[in-house]
Amino acid sequence: MTQSAFAARRDIILSAIFMMLLILLAGGMGIYVLAEPNLKHANTIATVAAQLHNIYGENFDWPQAIESARAEMLANLDRYSGYIEGSRFEQLDEEFTGGYGGIGVSVVPHDDGLLIMTVREGGPAAKVGLLTGDIVIKADGQSLADLTIDRASRLLRGEPDSEVDITVFRPAGDDTISVTATRARIDLLHIPFAGFTPDSAIYIRLLDFQSGATDDLEAALDSLLEQRADPPGIVLDLRGNPGGLFSEAYRTASLFLQSGQFIVGTDGRSRWEEESYYSSGDDITDGLPLVILIDNGTASSAEIVSGALGQLERATLAGDTTFGKGLVQGFSRFSDGSGLRLTISRYYLADSLYLNEFDSTLNDTGHGIPPDVPIEFIDRQEFPRAIERSLLLQEFAHLHEDAIISHPGQFALDRSWAEDFADYAREQDFDFTSERTEAAREMLDIAQLENASARTVETAERLVATSAAQDERAFATYAGYITSRLKQIAYERRFGAYRMYRDVIVRERPEIRTAVELLRGGRP
Repeated sequence: MTQSAFAARRDIILSAIFMMLLILLAGGMGIYVLAEPNLKHANTIATVAAQLHNIYGENFDWPQAIESARAEMLANLDRYSGYIEGSRFEQLDEEFTGGYGGIGVSVVPHDDGLLIMTVREGGPAAKVGLLTGDIVIKADGQSLADLTIDRASRLLRGEPDSEVDITVFRPAGDDTISVTATRARIDLLHIPFAGFTPDSAIYIRLLDFQSGATDDLEAALDSLLEQRADPPGIVLDLRGNPGGLFSEAYRTASLFLQSGQFIVGTDGRSRWEEESYYSSGDDITDGLPLVILIDNGTASSAEIVSGALGQLERATLAGDTTFGKGLVQGFSRFSDGSGLRLTISRYYLADSLYLNEFDSTLNDTGHGIPPDVPIEFIDRQEFPRAIERSLLLQEFAHLHEDAIISHPGQFALDRSWAEDFADYAREQDFDFTSERTEAAREMLDIAQLENASARTVETAERLVATSAAQDERAFATYAGYITSRLKQIAYERRFGAYRMYRDVIVRERPEIRTAVELLRGGRP
């Protein structure tokens, strides 16, 4: 028998023995546990494993058998539950510790490797001159072109003080650059911006609820409230916030509540998983009006914060309905570094508001939390999403960075920039066809195939032509969005995320202006 096969069989048998010992040690609970049918199933698995070993010995493929059994056992669970490889657990450790070893960049996949979207100010990548828009094509001599984003990103990460040789292609200058970066501990950036709007309201962008998020938020609020004694209120931006640690969520909500108010409860599959969480301390903002921006990317712990404060009428929710993940996961880790992530409970807010049905394995997406004030976010519309996916805005902004930043307009670029970008996009073969136009073309095809009347075909042709013309005018329709995004990209590349938020986003984004207007309307 091979060592790995022996270890696999040993783990199964030891697990069964361990469960039996727990029964004996449980004393008075022994009868209750023995009546649990799932324990009998575990005993059956251990018995089958022992029989297989006795009969087949070394000829039995234990690793394959365990892999198949594990996959079958987890196949019918909800999407948030499953087996976790050891390497993935390393990433989870980052969430619990609030940092990782790396070079300080955020990346997205690119045909040639990894496209750098942001560079952490003062981080290892910034120190060796890497810029947003650069494409990482090699790490320690290995090409990243054919790797998944997880595998490619892993090559950039490593122990602090270790070195990595990086080769990047810089499209703006058509240059290939090689540098050596010394990895460092990169603390997770929870808050890229906390400051004031032109109307003196506090605006804070919170990206996640990983370890340390609440402490950073509390520090930001304390600092801003000291700078300005009587702001009209606070805008907390949780759009696209995927959540994180459950503990960070109720700690954050507690910052805005008086002591003793119910925040969230958990309703588990067993009585031991039922908990209720209440606020502690006093509202550190002294009851300042609060507007929380949400969208369908606001999920999990971010929904706890927005939902709890909304249900308690402490905050006005503005934007779009949240994602709808009212489930809580627990983790268990095995001796080989791998483990399981399993949904152990669902949470509920004040007035028994649940986001998910009781059996989350059958319905793992809830209904989400609707906003008090709906806002149609322009960047969620078809054309902006199409040009963002093309990455042409980044390319154009990098090519014209100096001119964009030195533009005489104090806050906005004129419409000629949108026209120039439209010409550039067409040169790069960008073609936008809306869903409306595609539907009109399908109608025309059907009319022609079904030999419809000439009048019907003519009407369908007019619909196609009208819709296509509207698509062609999209660059002019979204000129304001295009110019604002070009300025955002250029400012972040030149000055960093904070200046980009301060000088562009907070001044120009319409949803932030709407949120400030809601603050002016009185306390929620």
